[in-house]
Amino acid sequence: MKKLLIVIALFCSYGVKAQISNISLNGAPARLTSYAEIDGSPYLFEDWSRADIGTTNAGVKENVAYRFNVHDNELEVINEAGNTIFLNKDYVEYAMLERPSILLATGTLGMLPKLLVKKGFEFIPGIGPKDLVNVIAEGEKYTLIRKFFTDLVTPPKNSYTPTPGRMFVYEETFYLIDSNEKVETVRARTNNILKSLKDSDKELAKSIIKENKLDLSREDHLVIFFRKLNSV
Repeated sequence: MKKLLIVIALFCSYGVKAQISNISLNGAPARLTSYAEIDGSPYLFEDWSRADIGTTNAGVKENVAYRFNVHDNELEVINEAGNTIFLNKDYVEYAMLERPSILLATGTLGMLPKLLVKKGFEFIPGIGPKDLVNVIAEGEKYTLIRKFFTDLVTPPKNSYTPTPGRMFVYEETFYLIDSNEKVETVRARTNNILKSLKDSDKELAKSIIKENKLDLSREDHLVIFFRKLNSV
């Protein structure tokens, strides 16, 4: 019989406590990689937050302390023993990542409080079979995903930085996938997304945007837009 383990792990810069319950988390010990001399961050969010993680071997695990290292596409979580591990993505079906509350309070209008990440988009160039990407909308007509990434670069020397160090540069790329698995890179802008739709869907899309007063630079409006477009 499997044991139920409940461990309280400290996380977050404000000392928030998170409870990890259910069965064991599978993964490898996090590498002791120092980013002290690198500007920026490899993480999607610098602060620890919480996630619900669906696994193939242990069901749904709720309230897990996590950070998403988007440079290496690794989920760092705190396991039942209180150790930080890289989650074994072989067993991950999806993860629902909470945004830290400070970002929701100070971030841009329309930010989603939770981000769904999952695998299964390796048919897109540059995305591997185990890469976790943010699924904003998913339907028979259209799916919209976003890949987060931080590139590690060395800025060129100039008079202001005679000895430049390395730095992480945050990037995100949106991919629009139609019913034929045709993939197009898009920007989160109303006109750009409209232009990327099939000709047969453009008038309907325009009416959805107009009737619902949508701005497709907003995450919440993207969700509404594609839900309505996929439902027709």
